[in-house]
Amino acid sequence: MKWLGRILKGILLLALLATGLVWYLLRPERVPSQLILTGGEIIPMSGAAATPGPEAILIEDGVISAIGSLAELQESGASQFDLGGKVLTPGLIEPHTHPIATALLGAVVDVSGFSHNNRAEVMQTLERAADGRALTPWLVAYGWDPVAISDLTAPTLAELDALAPDRPLVVITQMLHEVFANSAAMQASGISLASPKDGEPHGIIRDATGHATGAFRELQAVNAVLGAMPSADPALIELLVRRAYTAYAKAGYTTIGITGAVGKHPDPVGLLRHIGATEAPLRAYLYLLPHQGKMLGGTDDFRVLGTKYWMDGSPFTGGAAFADAYEHSDLTSERMHIPHGHLGPVNHETGDFNAKVAALQAEGHQIAVHGQGERAIDRILDAFEAAGPNPGLPHRLEHNALITTAQIARAKALGISLGFFVDHIHYYGDALPDIVGTRADRYMPVGAAMRAGVVTTLHGDHPASPIDALRTLRTAVDRRSVSGQTITAPGQAISRYEALSAMTRLAAEQLGQGELIGSIEVGKRADFTLFNGSPLTSDWADLSVAGTWKQGQPAHIGLTSWLRIGPAWAAAKSLVF
Repeated sequence: MKWLGRILKGILLLALLATGLVWYLLRPERVPSQLILTGGEIIPMSGAAATPGPEAILIEDGVISAIGSLAELQESGASQFDLGGKVLTPGLIEPHTHPIATALLGAVVDVSGFSHNNRAEVMQTLERAADGRALTPWLVAYGWDPVAISDLTAPTLAELDALAPDRPLVVITQMLHEVFANSAAMQASGISLASPKDGEPHGIIRDATGHATGAFRELQAVNAVLGAMPSADPALIELLVRRAYTAYAKAGYTTIGITGAVGKHPDPVGLLRHIGATEAPLRAYLYLLPHQGKMLGGTDDFRVLGTKYWMDGSPFTGGAAFADAYEHSDLTSERMHIPHGHLGPVNHETGDFNAKVAALQAEGHQIAVHGQGERAIDRILDAFEAAGPNPGLPHRLEHNALITTAQIARAKALGISLGFFVDHIHYYGDALPDIVGTRADRYMPVGAAMRAGVVTTLHGDHPASPIDALRTLRTAVDRRSVSGQTITAPGQAISRYEALSAMTRLAAEQLGQGELIGSIEVGKRADFTLFNGSPLTSDWADLSVAGTWKQGQPAHIGLTSWLRIGPAWAAAKSLVF
């Protein structure tokens, strides 16, 4: 059968040579390093309120060198680029996302509420995929969502074992804080099916007899399963992550903040650093997980800023550490399996967490902490307060589902920025009253944070939501659920200008990069987002992203922006041979 191998290698070589030729022919054209942009509306986002934009911008070597009238800037002798009536803003910034996880979970079996209407459809998708090829020997499905799909009760271990009797199978929920695993996956992970082992992680759900049910809730338990899963080929992962970067750019982003290098890879930090050093369409700023070291620094294209922690979990798994119990409803009891009177746990003991925060702050780390419920947020704020002043380190509090007015004031006094995952309102606004009751009237209080003068940002926490900057912008303004029937906490709505500020100027401040990006001002990098229509005035249906610029050059978002010959060759060999 050696002849078959030779034929396959020959076909593979010819395919890659053809790909190389296509890559060469489709390589992006570059514009002159000295260039005047004009012929469209320019929204500089350089202040707290909308002001008339300039007529033209002069770029020199990737930096904004002058702003003013076209006649003034023409004296430079630079070439002109006609914006064709489009609207130019500073490049949009996604300050809280996970590109490796987004890339990998975008390549597994989709069982999400975005593409399924009921439990029967989800189970049919799993049945069809059970014998199919996957990135690894394990079968992975992503997007299980009992909040979005009304009859989606949790899969039983018997159902999972029937789908894949011998092959490890894991089903990951949409918010990534719960996993369902079959017996083969648990055995491969060293988890006892019959009774708990000493020291096993909290969150492995067992029945009254001690037998594992296949459910794993919150990060320690989830990692006990997913940590044992084999990694896909690193070259293939690189291609998938590069493709995800292109998706961010297509959505209008020029910069991302990576709050934890999560995703199965032998060296996720090294992968992100490598991509940042090789003409990526985005700038990327990374917060390490605690086990990923303490090395800070980098370049304007990729930089490590600090460390990320989780103080509590997801509101949609019972993991959020609210001050009061979850609402008792059919949704929480029957589909989410949250017991009556349940209060989500806080992940870190006070003394231990305070010591970690103080030590990292002393070493110059900016710290980002996931906090959804009031109890979790209090513990985070206590730790930052105990650490003392943090000049030059704008620590971050992430998600903030039920942060209170008093906690917002504390954050302001401590110089802590607040990032809001407003897509909860879009995707789960209809269900929030069944989860938090009347507290839905203050859920994701973006308006209160803006009025308090806190550095306030908006994020999509991908892959927990699809990459779509305009959806995030619109949701912060309209506060409307995906059905259009529910407007959650209308008093927390913000203006379009405030929302655009949260996704440009304020997001840059949150990342500590306000001197570099975030507004159109002399001396800042020439990173822009181009719109068809105005993000401040156009009807939402008429607004779309036309493209992005990074460092004075149009960002390339075609096939050749992510398909690299070296990784493609290595990935193809691993798949064929």
